[in-house]
Amino acid sequence: MRTIDLILLLNDFKKDNRIFIEDNGQRLAVVDIEIIDNTVALKTSKNLHGLRNWEFLVLLNKKDYYEFPIFYHNKNSHKQLFGFRVANDCLLLG
Repeated sequence: MRTIDLILLLNDFKKDNRIFIEDNGQRLAVVDIEIIDNTVALKTSKNLHGLRNWEFLVLLNKKDYYEFPIFYHNKNSHKQLFGFRVANDCLLLG
């Protein structure tokens, strides 16, 4: 998924929804982003609260990032983000 696509989709949700990565039934809070070789990499944590939707959108909404694909860390590798679902006022990216 490209950054601009995710921004457009998330604009329709409450600004206080928390952002998480859902991978293999586990939820990891998205706490920051990192730009690596023209990609957006989501930084996650098991111990911290996830960013709120509005905070996440502020980090992503940079014109230079619009065409970048989005990845997240999964143990020692990166997986590309393909979509999300909503559960209990949380946005679960995966």
